Amino acid sequence: MAKRFLGGIKKNQAFPDELIRLIPKTDLHCHLDGSIRLNTLIDLSKQQGKHLPSYDEQELRRTTFKENYASLAEYLEPFMYSTNVLRTSDALERVGFEFAEDCYSEGVRYFEVRFAPHLHVVPGELSLEDVIRSVNRGLHRATDIFNGIDEDVQNGVAPEYKYGIIICGMKYFDEFYSPFHKQFCEIFKFENKKDMYGLATLQVVKVAVHLRDTEGLPIVALDIAGKEKGFPCINHAEAFQYAHKNHLNKTIHAGEAFGPESIFQAITLCYAERIGHGLKMFDTEFFHPETPVTNKEKYVEGIIRFVANRRICIEVCLTSNFQTDPVIREDVKAHPLKRMLEERMSVCLNTDNRLVSNTTMCDEIRLAVDLYDLNRDQLWDIISTGFKRSFMPGSYADKRKYLEKMKVMYNKVLAMHPGTSEAAENANIVY
Repeated sequence: MAKRFLGGIKKNQAFPDELIRLIPKTDLHCHLDGSIRLNTLIDLSKQQGKHLPSYDEQELRRTTFKENYASLAEYLEPFMYSTNVLRTSDALERVGFEFAEDCYSEGVRYFEVRFAPHLHVVPGELSLEDVIRSVNRGLHRATDIFNGIDEDVQNGVAPEYKYGIIICGMKYFDEFYSPFHKQFCEIFKFENKKDMYGLATLQVVKVAVHLRDTEGLPIVALDIAGKEKGFPCINHAEAFQYAHKNHLNKTIHAGEAFGPESIFQAITLCYAERIGHGLKMFDTEFFHPETPVTNKEKYVEGIIRFVANRRICIEVCLTSNFQTDPVIREDVKAHPLKRMLEERMSVCLNTDNRLVSNTTMCDEIRLAVDLYDLNRDQLWDIISTGFKRSFMPGSYADKRKYLEKMKVMYNKVLAMHPGTSEAAENANIVY
């Protein structure tokens, strides 16, 4: 579905669709509950007697899982339908399996899937631990199948399929978010709201570290997601300090609906090693009204240097950004990815939500290479960054070996599609 944003843009001659499908890829920023298959959502809703605005796929695409959204807040609304059916162990395992299957089928060799376990807990029926275990069973089963049927993986000449799990806290919630949140809000009804948000995240990260250390689950990082403006990551500082002390990686949604300050806060107060979206990183109009910053341009320049020098990776999600930000939707080339690349920042491409954004990793790469006329070396820089800045389980030495196999595979695919052969064929293709 990349073509919806490419009107009048010339197709990049160096990248036929088949090449994009075959090259090894990562997807480091993708939400499980935003990536459920639409037919699975309908099926589970019928099985469980849960309401949907429609049980017809086309109608749901038109009214709920839309081409574009007025804002980030509207973009988040469809999640209530997916989370509502993901409160049984079987449903979570099924969706985990199908998610991994969808990733691996389009050439994603390594992914990190994130979800907020509290949204799926049912007190007395489905525990937080069992939510995470159920998703992992599905992911693990699909991974074993794909590694078992890939002859090159079996022969050791291709990198194996792998994954990691990122656990999310919620920047904001109320009693209507889930059965867990209803109970949590009642228990802590006299607590300061900001403290309550942080308490919930602290609880989930303690469980995540426990499962990683005692059961070997591939939980690789902590994140916080949801409404950004008015709900800063500082509310969750204690949870991120706990993650930091227990050697759990940190990635934080920041700069998506608020400005450069949120990115700096995520890095300096919550130890973020990667930033989700970073869309407003260069935007001097999105500072907090009470900010003490007097020279906003200089502050942004400082942020750029700080992030670039430390190789803090920006998890770029083109489609979802186009969908939620009317300004860049009108001028897609104005997306900050172009400047990020010019500033030589560490960036990777991601889907964010396969269902809600109706996208794939192949779509995201198609957008990037066409919009910014990338060459094959530039694309390798982006793809290799995804592997380098991943939180892949295992030793660093193993990760380096894995990346070396990836480069061999990437070059092998390029050799199958030499740049000159398709140039004439695609020279006049305009979307």
